[in-house]
Amino acid sequence: MLSINLDLEEFAFKDISKEELDLVLNLYNESYDSMFATGKDKDLSFDDIKEKYLEVLINSHEYFAGIYLKDKKEMIGVIKGRIDYDDNEKFWISSFLIVKRYRSEGLGKKCINSIITFMNKTYDVKVAIVGVISSNTSGISFWKSIGFSYSRTIKQFINLNDRLVDFIIMKKVISN
Repeated sequence: MLSINLDLEEFAFKDISKEELDLVLNLYNESYDSMFATGKDKDLSFDDIKEKYLEVLINSHEYFAGIYLKDKKEMIGVIKGRIDYDDNEKFWISSFLIVKRYRSEGLGKKCINSIITFMNKTYDVKVAIVGVISSNTSGISFWKSIGFSYSRTIKQFINLNDRLVDFIIMKKVISN
């Protein structure tokens, strides 16, 4: 596991532990919008989360962290991804979710900017990459608002509601 333990002013990132998997599952299944963070059109099961956790645990390139509000000691989101195996100057954000009641407060932008800075300074990455389901217009808008731009589209990549949908790859070049 690639460790992401980062203590900031308002919030902190902490590696997900086995004991937190129920909490993570509840965050992912909180609302229908969460399908955009998981790529699945149905609630995740505990086995799904456990599998994601075990994949990260045995892989030195992957991270899976909870996002905590420091003043409330409450997990308000999760972020999962990896440093690219073939090009370690790139890192992927494969899943990012802030619980519904904390959205539109600027926390998501602060979290992503913090993780980008951390990855750049700690692991010398130069490019952040994220995939967004094409119908997730608010997600695309979010990523654009923090400097990500369109890179490419993978046609009919994800099955949502018995329909194959496109997956948009966006990237942000990190300047020092």
